[in-house]
Amino acid sequence: MVEIKSGLLKDAHGRHDGMVIYHKRGKTFGRKLPSYDGNVDSPIRARQNARLSSVVTLYQSVKNTFLVYSWNREANNRDISSGYNLFVKENINAFDTDYNVGDFALLKFTLGDLQTPFQFRQQEAPEGILSITWDTAPWICDRRNKDELVLAVIYDNEPFRVQIIENTGITRNDGIANILLDQTNATEAHIYTFFTNADRDSFSNSLYYKIKLK
Repeated sequence: MVEIKSGLLKDAHGRHDGMVIYHKRGKTFGRKLPSYDGNVDSPIRARQNARLSSVVTLYQSVKNTFLVYSWNREANNRDISSGYNLFVKENINAFDTDYNVGDFALLKFTLGDLQTPFQFRQQEAPEGILSITWDTAPWICDRRNKDELVLAVIYDNEPFRVQIIENTGITRNDGIANILLDQTNATEAHIYTFFTNADRDSFSNSLYYKIKLK
């Protein structure tokens, strides 16, 4: 990617001479289009296409939720063209080559600059309950202590559907969370926890946990 600062292409947009030209934050950039490598039908390309198809399907489950603000904001901070591209980049390696999630622990649902509390740990609990404890921090500002715990949940019987449990009422100041999860026909829940502010536009990085439901 190169910045185009002058010349006829400065105000251009679209494809030109092997490049795609686009605008971002008032600047013009050019990126070379990928060349044909003769491996369209190769096993390596087929495996990569399977992973790409899978991660794009998962993105459909979050693109109309407030989680997209996390990805758009972080993409802007990293000078990446879109939150969608960043989501794909960060999550594609979680999928295997037969359109399944190969490792749920590799999935990420939020990125951000809010701090995760110290000693944020899963505790033993009965089946169907996520139990988490963490150190409270009364010395930090009251606004941060009001950040709320949110869950993004994937049940094993619907691996491409993300359920967001938003209004938990649990804040940083509580230091503990015990949340009951239940889903008909599911036996396991993959859970991604994070904190977010009241405006739902600042986030901590999501952390992964797993519980048995039955």
